[in-house]
Amino acid sequence: MVFDFGGGIVASEKIKQVLDEVQAQIKRDKKYIELVSTVEYLIELVEPSKRDKFREALNNAESIEDVNELIKALKLQIGAQGAKKYILSQ
Repeated sequence: MVFDFGGGIVASEKIKQVLDEVQAQIKRDKKYIELVSTVEYLIELVEPSKRDKFREALNNAESIEDVNELIKALKLQIGAQGAKKYILSQ
């Protein structure tokens, strides 16, 4: 079977499958990059004495799921810092 991608570009089903796989990988990579950027931003909100541990965890992350778990931990840490600051200001 042959597919017309417009502009006179025609590709076989096998080529279309390869292109779909490449596009899926690019989408996964894009999501990973966005998540890593989010983690790097959140790490800057963590008190300095704890940043290295979070950076180490980011460097050891092996999947998007690992990065999502790290984001959860960062949110807890930032929340705890806010609670501590609130309590101490009372």
